[in-house]
Amino acid sequence: MSRSEKIKLHCNACLGQRWHTTLYLTKKLHQEGDEEDNLIYEEKCTYRLVECNGCENISLHMDWWCSGLDDTEKSQWPPKVSRRQPKWMHELLFSESIDNPFKRDFLQEIYVSLEANNLRLAVLGIRALLEQIMIESVEDQGSFVANLSKFETDGFISKLQREALEPVIEAGHASMHRGFKASAAEVEAIMDVIENLIESIYISKKKSAKLKIPPRPAKKEKKASAIKQ
Repeated sequence: MSRSEKIKLHCNACLGQRWHTTLYLTKKLHQEGDEEDNLIYEEKCTYRLVECNGCENISLHMDWWCSGLDDTEKSQWPPKVSRRQPKWMHELLFSESIDNPFKRDFLQEIYVSLEANNLRLAVLGIRALLEQIMIESVEDQGSFVANLSKFETDGFISKLQREALEPVIEAGHASMHRGFKASAAEVEAIMDVIENLIESIYISKKKSAKLKIPPRPAKKEKKASAIKQ
């Protein structure tokens, strides 16, 4: 493929396969060994700098193959993203202590795990983040179950939200103690739950508190409907 040709690749901005224009293309070949004895070891690498035809995002894609491999290994930079970070991430920073912005840091590390397809690490991170949020909100009650119960009793989550959190908690326990590995779709669902929880507690609550809603007008006393004769 030459420069300026089109190729379909993953776009981190569009979050999907999109047509790209090749801006720069180069190939590298490395060989070792004696051709007469058929002891040739080869490495082939193609570097392709491309621009998305939709959003104009630029990325570097690499195809690498060496002797002994059946398939070409593909990678890209920045690493492939399957989930976009929520728009309120910067707002989360302002809701935290300057000395200990653990929620935002935790979330960013979880997104890095997702980018690297380290699904177990992502689930363990989500479970640990949930526990830290509960301890920050209701103080440590001595156990995870007690923290969760207090979290619900104090109104941070509803009964329905607790039911939604149960699979998240169980996935974390199973990953930690039983070697469970959630699928990409399952981790996406878990991320939906934890993101919604954080947004409702730390983002939406502050936004709603800033709403300037005019008070209801005072009720006028009803006039007598009948006049005494």
